[in-house]
Amino acid sequence: MNRIETISILLAAWLAVAFEVSFNGFRDWFGTQISLLPALMTYVALSSSFSSVVVLALAGGLMQDSFSANPLGLTTLVLALAGLLMRVQRDLVLRDQVYAQVMMGFIASACVPMCVVLALTNTRNPVPLTWHLLGQELVMAVGGALATPFVFYAFKWQSRWFTYQSLPESHYRDTRQIKRTRI
Repeated sequence: MNRIETISILLAAWLAVAFEVSFNGFRDWFGTQISLLPALMTYVALSSSFSSVVVLALAGGLMQDSFSANPLGLTTLVLALAGLLMRVQRDLVLRDQVYAQVMMGFIASACVPMCVVLALTNTRNPVPLTWHLLGQELVMAVGGALATPFVFYAFKWQSRWFTYQSLPESHYRDTRQIKRTRI
């Protein structure tokens, strides 16, 4: 994990939480706010290191919980669980394919809020499980699924601009024999 990658992941988490807190358009249109942290966690779990998954879960979860009514650290645990489960199975996922990115984003964006709601049902003020809540979960899952390929594209663009690219291999062998003659 290099510094540029860590800084860009933390900056993306901050932007995702700031977008979710400040932009009320999705809340007005669909009745729920689409969370971009599960889409970001999908990218980090499939393309980055273990420490990046932990850093994103800690920073992103604490930032999101500080603006929500959730107990502090609940989203951190759920994001870490989702990220680590995806990280364990990342060799089986075709992470360069758009349909795989969409499906993994859908699964993460559906499981993270669902696990938060299930954890909140065990608190003093439980969340009522209704059909309206199920519709909100579906909207959040579809929104996260559609956002995930854009997250992959943005980090691919960032990697292309800020990291060194490998040099193409020369068509000459290193052990070639140069025939020299007198002129």
